Amino acid sequence: MRRKNTFRWIIIFLAVFFALYYLYPTYKVETYTQEDRNNPALVGKITELEKKAIKRGLDLKGGMHLVLEVDLPKLVENLASVKDEKFYQLLSEAIKVEKETKGDFLDIFGKLANEKKIKLNRYFESERRAGKNAIDYLKNEAKDAVDKALQILRSRVNQFGVSEPSIQKEGSRRIIVELPGIQNINRARELIGKTARLEFRLLKDPEVVNSVIKDINNLLKRQRNKAKGIKEDTTKLAEAKIDSTDTTKVEAKKPSKDEEISLAELFGSKEALDNTQMDTTGDTTVVVDAQTFGEDPFLALLRNLSSYGGSIGVPEKNVPAVKTILNMPEVKKLIPKDATFVWSYAPVYTDPSGTGYYELLLVKKDAELDGSVITNAQADIGSGYSPTSAGMPIVTMSMNSYGSRIWSRVTSANVGKRIAILLDDQVYSAPVVRTRIADGRSSIEGMSNMDEAKLLAIVLRAGAFRAPVQIIEERTVGPSLGVDSIKKGTWSAIIGFVMVIAFMILYYRFSGIIANVALLLNIIFVLAILAGFHATLTLPGIAGIILTIGMAVDANVLIFERIREELRTGKTIRASIDAGYSRAFRTILDANVTTLITAIVLYQFGTGAIKGFGVTLSIGIIASMFTAIVVTRVIFDFITAHFALRKLSI
Repeated sequence: MRRKNTFRWIIIFLAVFFALYYLYPTYKVETYTQEDRNNPALVGKITELEKKAIKRGLDLKGGMHLVLEVDLPKLVENLASVKDEKFYQLLSEAIKVEKETKGDFLDIFGKLANEKKIKLNRYFESERRAGKNAIDYLKNEAKDAVDKALQILRSRVNQFGVSEPSIQKEGSRRIIVELPGIQNINRARELIGKTARLEFRLLKDPEVVNSVIKDINNLLKRQRNKAKGIKEDTTKLAEAKIDSTDTTKVEAKKPSKDEEISLAELFGSKEALDNTQMDTTGDTTVVVDAQTFGEDPFLALLRNLSSYGGSIGVPEKNVPAVKTILNMPEVKKLIPKDATFVWSYAPVYTDPSGTGYYELLLVKKDAELDGSVITNAQADIGSGYSPTSAGMPIVTMSMNSYGSRIWSRVTSANVGKRIAILLDDQVYSAPVVRTRIADGRSSIEGMSNMDEAKLLAIVLRAGAFRAPVQIIEERTVGPSLGVDSIKKGTWSAIIGFVMVIAFMILYYRFSGIIANVALLLNIIFVLAILAGFHATLTLPGIAGIILTIGMAVDANVLIFERIREELRTGKTIRASIDAGYSRAFRTILDANVTTLITAIVLYQFGTGAIKGFGVTLSIGIIASMFTAIVVTRVIFDFITAHFALRKLSI
């Protein structure tokens, strides 16, 4: 018996020692003031302690909650090896039906294909060869796309440096991301939402661009004249004034004479403007070159950027109007099927008045190379060898052997031509190929600061989503709500703890004090386990701890009532204690095991808040079993062994 008690004392001592060891960082972090946190000499120490302390969840610390959804229609489009008009019509109809019925997109896509007697396998080459069902193939690819998105998001967020993020799958195509304590909300949103589809595309030849711009210009002029009621005179259709000597650029023989006009004037009438479905809730004016607007309405929206390393520039104010024109069905027919217009990521030039100019480029629709060949990406500062990037943030990339071979072939065949480097269909840079690049090393320019370059390097290293991921819900929790939640949760725990302690002392007197010692140790053990496993404490987690406080004394109540029954039969105090613990153990075990199973189910199948509740409840049940049965028994054995008790206050 003495040997057993010695072993129990050792176990309790070790448990208390490790509990205090793991709780010390949390206690120490809470003692630091804001002034201490701003002290450079203490920043490193505090950071290390915070890594070991109990983490606070989104509802306590504040932060960002996002719900993301994988764009399945875009995934289907990307997977198709054959894309004809019938395919795009089917895709558009499936998107429309999905929005109306809220059904599963792939099932709708397959059902519509059957109704229209369209064989889907002909559009997906790999499945046609394998003889598999196209919808089953697409469903497997969709599952892989979501799983890949989970991995990429975890990689990006971990590199971003968010403490204890929560990233989990919900349903078949949604992902929930919680970022506690995040400060730069906009940067985090950009990091998570960026698809990171990197592509290297050749620019179309200047002659092709000249022809397209001329056709768009003449089409806009005809439509504008028609809207104004002016009879068309084909003999006066303007030839687009494009200089195609080296690169495509708007001719700049005369300085432009800028003048603001309304969008209605640009399109000819208010009715014509409404037909474009352009958003007119904001600024409804554009800046045109008054010298050319009458004859060349589209060219008047553009500017020459040849002096700044670009080609066709568009003043920031004109960008929405130009985008609207390029998206007009009649204009799309004028653009070659193997080409598309793209925009620079940011203004490539800003004039002294503060007006930014975006570059408009016509590039090949098919990429020469994509980001899958990138093996590493690092933010750096451009060297003096390149006048466009000297002293500016850049991202250097290295490719695998396959990518290096393709890149070497592409660059050697296109010396003197420009290759656009696109990320998510936006041009970051479009350098001129000076020589063959054999080692697979390239760089992206155009970032305004080093933080932007680091962000781009992170998403390139983590990889691109197989399909775009859209943010469909966003909530930002302010830190004031977290402080309020902590105060209310803390006071709830304190009040509950005090009430339980008071009840146990009043009802069980001295034995109640022993139960309260076990209860205090139980709370310490729960918090220590949370700290030891670097768990995140949330408001539902605090609720689990409060519930544990109430449940922790249940076992002692059962034991004490059993001891009372044994004492009434005339047994000695020592015999009554032994019988009370042994006979109550099975009941205590049954009750706690069933509750533990429920808590495990909550953790396994629950999400977010439910998981936090299940974790703390599970830990609390295990800790209460130890404190209620082992700790209180050791204290009773110690008292009965060292003191001659005539009566047990119970």
